[in-house]
Order: sequence, then C-alpha cells, then structure tokens
Amino acid sequence: MSATTILSAYYRHKHGGFTTRLYGAYRALDAAGYQVIYVATEKLPVEGENIHPVILPMRSRPNSLWYWPEFYLRAARELRRLTREHRVKQHLMFSFFYASLSILAGRGLGVKTLTFVRGDDVFDAAKKRFARPRIWVHSLLEKLGMRYSYQVITTNASMKASINARSGGEHKTTSLPNHITTQALAIPRPNIRTDTIRIATVSVLNPRKNLLLVLQALRHLPTTQRWEYVLIGSDNSGKDYLGELQAFTAQAGLTDRVQFLGWRDDVPNILQTCHLLLLPTLHEGSPNALLEAMGYGLPCLASRIPEIHEVLPDDELLFDPHDPAELARKLQRFLQLPGYAGVLQAKTAQCTARYRFDWDQRLVAIVDDANG
Repeated sequence: MSATTILSAYYRHKHGGFTTRLYGAYRALDAAGYQVIYVATEKLPVEGENIHPVILPMRSRPNSLWYWPEFYLRAARELRRLTREHRVKQHLMFSFFYASLSILAGRGLGVKTLTFVRGDDVFDAAKKRFARPRIWVHSLLEKLGMRYSYQVITTNASMKASINARSGGEHKTTSLPNHITTQALAIPRPNIRTDTIRIATVSVLNPRKNLLLVLQALRHLPTTQRWEYVLIGSDNSGKDYLGELQAFTAQAGLTDRVQFLGWRDDVPNILQTCHLLLLPTLHEGSPNALLEAMGYGLPCLASRIPEIHEVLPDDELLFDPHDPAELARKLQRFLQLPGYAGVLQAKTAQCTARYRFDWDQRLVAIVDDANG
C-alpha cells in the first residue's frame, strides 16, 4: 500500500454513539487519502475505497468466558503482524482497552498510538456488577494508556481533567468534542390546551443513563395533563434494565403514557413529532443524542453535570439528575405555560453554534500532526 496506513481494532458492531464516531473516523481518514485497516471479529458496517477489514477467526462465542481473552490475544498478534507487514507507524484506537492492544502489538516497532476516549470507563465500572475488580482493571488500562499513548483525545474538558487528575499525562491530552451533524426539522410548537405533549429520550438503556429518574418525575405530574413519553433505545445493561423500567412504569400506572420503542432507524421521523427531548444521564462523553436533537431544533432539558454543562451552559436547560422533583417542576412548566416551549427552544438554539464545525477535518489534522 503506497498511502500512509493506519491500523485500528474493534471487536464487532453495536449500536450507539461510540461506533458512530469510530466509523466516522475511518471514513474521514479514507477521504483524506489514508489506508485504514481494522481488525475485528466481523465486517463492520463502514465502507470506503481505502478501508480494509481483517477478520479474526474466533472460536469462542460472544457470551463465553473465553471470548475476550481469545479476542485480545488474537487481535494483539494480528495487529503486530500487520504493523510489520505494512510498516505502520500509527494506530488509532477508541478507548484505553483498545489502546492497550496497540501498545502491546507495537512494542519496539516505533508505533504512535492515538487514543480517542469516548467515555470514563472507571466511572462506568462503578455502576456495573463486580464493580471493584472492574474499577481496578480500567484504572490500570487508563494508566497504561496515558503513559504509552502518543496522544490521548477526550470528548470534553471535564473528562480530560478527571483522567489527568487520576493518571497524569497533561502534556499529551487534548479534546475533540462531537459536532452537530443534523439539520433543522419542522418541530411543532405545542398548543398546551389541545395537544398531547410528546416527550422523548434517545439513549441506550443502562443505569448510567438514569432513565428511571424520568419515570419518577413523570409519576408526579397531574393526571389531568396530556402527555406521552417515548423512549428510543435498546438495553445494553446485561441485567435487564428495560425490565426494571417497565416494571416501574406498570407500578406507577404510566403504561398507557410511556412507550418503549427499542432501537430505531427512523429516529428523525419520530423526533419530528415530539416537543421536548430529555437526557437524564449521570455521565457522558460527548452526547450524540443531545447534539442531534439540538441540530433538529428540539427544545432540550438535560442533566446538570459537567459534561452536559459544557454543551448547555444555560441553567434553565438543566436539572439535578438525582432529584426527580426538580425535573417534574420543569416538566409542569412546559405543560402549563404557553410560552415556555418557545423559551427552551430559543435557549437550546443559542447553544448550537459552537458545535457546528468540521469534525472530520479536525480528526484528520490530529492524525496528520502525529504523522509529521
């Protein structure tokens, strides 16, 4: 291959913002003239003239205890082989886990590892089963990644500060936030006297996304008000978080008002019929669902956490993710005050300008700088 080759790795396709940006990075590098080779267990749904998959012949099934050890060893060996064969000098990896593969595979070969961090895995580990060993593993991966990566690119300043505080490496960290890719839709302005107000959340379902808080807030709304809530996203918790949400919905008497739609490919069409987007998350990298809704022109309310505050600095658009009563009060204002939807829509629109930029160009510039 005559063009500069970039190696990457990811195990297999899954829905979500992580893969949206990973595939976006591959396409951006392809368009810029780089050769991209990725190692995976199956072909990923990303195409390009210069994008080439290398598929690992896995013996273990994805739910097997041996799956991840087998993947790790096979991927590291294949990355090292490809690095030598194509004389690769850069690996592009999303997360410290995949960065550790690059560091192992490129040892002694002069490889520069560019590590793009989409979320705080140490924080996430505390919300999962076997939290203590998970935290230890992710802390170790983070420290290794910070020490041996050529550069670490986070999605926001607060994540950058947290990782630097835990693992050092301030001189090699920078931030590249997600950008708005969507265009304005004809979002309906609700008539609170006649319309059923449609409230939406677009999110994978797991405890970190804090979706139970929304249901708790909705339970406090007067039964005379006309509203419905649509939740778009699939359960990736591994412990039936969807079942927990559905059980609470039934217990609270909200079954007729709450719809669990699962993962959908027609999200823009659904949101075009909605009046408000909620994002109750406890932690985010750079929230794709929020940015997309902002681009569509939807009024938004989201968690008052540092990562969201960077995107929505107006406190009118924020609520305490641990206080369903505060969210309920804001929802009641939305349902009762004729002009409040317009206020939130205008305030949301004021936050969009800084997130309309050429993300592909900035990513390629980071790779170009490392290549130079």
